[in-house]
Amino acid sequence: MARGAKKARDRVLAFGCHPDDVEFMAGGTLALLAKNGYEIHIACMAGGEMGSPTQPAQEIRAARLHEAETAAFVLGGRFHYAGGQDLEVEYNDFYRRQTTRVMREVDPLIVLAPPPADYLVDHEETSRLVRNAAYIASVPNYDCGVPTRHTRRFPYLYYWNAVGLKDIFGRPLPITMRVDISSVIRTKKKMLACHESQRQWLAHHNQWDEYTETMKRWSRAEGEAVGAEFAEGFIQHLGNGHPQDNILKQILSELCIECR
Repeated sequence: MARGAKKARDRVLAFGCHPDDVEFMAGGTLALLAKNGYEIHIACMAGGEMGSPTQPAQEIRAARLHEAETAAFVLGGRFHYAGGQDLEVEYNDFYRRQTTRVMREVDPLIVLAPPPADYLVDHEETSRLVRNAAYIASVPNYDCGVPTRHTRRFPYLYYWNAVGLKDIFGRPLPITMRVDISSVIRTKKKMLACHESQRQWLAHHNQWDEYTETMKRWSRAEGEAVGAEFAEGFIQHLGNGHPQDNILKQILSELCIECR
C-alpha cells in the first residue's frame, strides 16, 4: 500500500484556536473526509473565555466547549481542548506541551491548521504551535508533561484560508488547492449552528449577526475560483520531513482542485 493510503481508522485532526474556527474554515472538508471513513478529531487551543459581554470567563468557556463537542459529534467525531486561554496564546513551553499532548493523543494521518498569516495573533500563534507539534510529537524524548506515546509518523499538514480570505494587508494567501464542499454545505452549516454563544458574541462585539451567512459567502467566493458552488481553500505544508504528495487529492479526487 502506498504511503498515505487510507487504512482502517486513519485519523484527521483539525486544530484551531477558538471553538468554531475549524467549522468556519474547514468543516466541509472534514465532512467529506468523514464520509470517506476517516475518524474526525477537532481541537481548539483556547476556550473562548473572552466571548461574552456579561458571562464570567469560566461560564462562557464551559458553554463554548460544550458547543464545540456538539459540533464534532455531527460528524461522529471527538473534541479536544488544549487548555489555553483566549487572547493569551503564545509560542512558549506551556503551549508547546499542550499542543503536542493533543497531537499525540490523536496520532493523526492528516492535520488541518490555521494559516501562518491571519487577522488575529492568537490564530497565528496557534498555527506555529500546531506546525511545531506535528513535527516534534514523533520525538520520543520530548516530554509533553503527560505519559502519552509519541506519534508514529509525520502527518500531512494543511493550512486553511485566512478569515475573510485575506491577510492583514488585504492580500490573498497562496492557496494551493480548493475542496468542493457543495454536497456537504448543509452539514457545515449544521456544525457551525452549534456555536450559538459565538454567534451572540459576534453580534455584540463585531456588530454583525450573519454568522452562517458569512460562512456561506466566504465558501461561495472560494467556490467561484474553481467553478464550484461552495469550496474551502488550503495550503499544503511541504517542509522537511512531511509527506510531499497531496493526500487530499488522493482521497477526494475531483472534489480537490489543485491551483498550481
